[in-house]
Amino acid sequence: MKSPVLLLAFAALAAPLTAQRTVPSGGQWLIEPAEHAGMVRLTIRYGEHRYSESWNSQDDVPASELVGLSAADMGGSGATVHFKIVRSAGTLDCEGWFDGGKGSGHFTYAANAGFVAELANRGINAPTAWEQFSMTMSGIGLDLVDELKRQGYDRPTSGDLARMGTHGVDLEYVRAIGARGYHLGDAEALVRMRDHGVDPEFIESLDSAGYTKLGAEDLVRLRDHGVDGDYIAEMKDAGYMPSNPEELVESRDHGVDASYVRSIKEAGYDSLSLRDLRRARDHGVTKAFIRRVADRGYGKPSLDEVIRLRDRGLD
Repeated sequence: MKSPVLLLAFAALAAPLTAQRTVPSGGQWLIEPAEHAGMVRLTIRYGEHRYSESWNSQDDVPASELVGLSAADMGGSGATVHFKIVRSAGTLDCEGWFDGGKGSGHFTYAANAGFVAELANRGINAPTAWEQFSMTMSGIGLDLVDELKRQGYDRPTSGDLARMGTHGVDLEYVRAIGARGYHLGDAEALVRMRDHGVDPEFIESLDSAGYTKLGAEDLVRLRDHGVDGDYIAEMKDAGYMPSNPEELVESRDHGVDASYVRSIKEAGYDSLSLRDLRRARDHGVTKAFIRRVADRGYGKPSLDEVIRLRDRGLD
């Protein structure tokens, strides 16, 4: 899956939303070898002082996407190369050079008028020049539009599609979370999940732990609060697997983890509820404190009594 390293970095104060954005005519490209065979790491940059925004994207893409660029060209030593990066929304006409498998140069951008017509055929409004440029940069194409329809999403606007692209919501992401049973209905929910780091691997970790068919906001909340597959597995091993994952969110927020649970059990309190564990944690009850209570002749008081002693300043 493409990395969501699609950043709109503001070179100066952003132009007002109502202002017309100027579409740049070109920018820079860099190509390096990627880890996987048949792939290259492609970086695309643009940005000058006359633009309110700049773009810096980096993705591993199939070498076949670089039309007119051969393996011999990439293995050359300083010879000028010409190739195209052809995408649904537009084309980047590239020129530059390679040395030792690494290349760099400049590109010019041309919008694809046929893309606008195909969007219209699907009932989607014509994008602004900026939206079409943005979709070209992020690789948003008709295949994503068709996949959204197949999965029952609301029909997106061109603005929705451009926003999805800049936030890393691509065809692969939509397919991957759809394959795990998540069809969220609208583009904004996809963007929100992507922004909060809810990826297919995170969803799979929850599925494996037994938490399936959660809502988009539930997934975001779990991710934001650090309740991932590892935390769930550790708490399960400690004897806590609540049916409502919100219990784990609250426990995580209160600092109750598997290590704390084990320490309290070792101190003789091995049947506390998560709520009791959160109370104990909030009041500073530790294994060491419980042992001091015993050493002072209190025996084994109830948790409420331990908390009262802690609150009264027993050290």
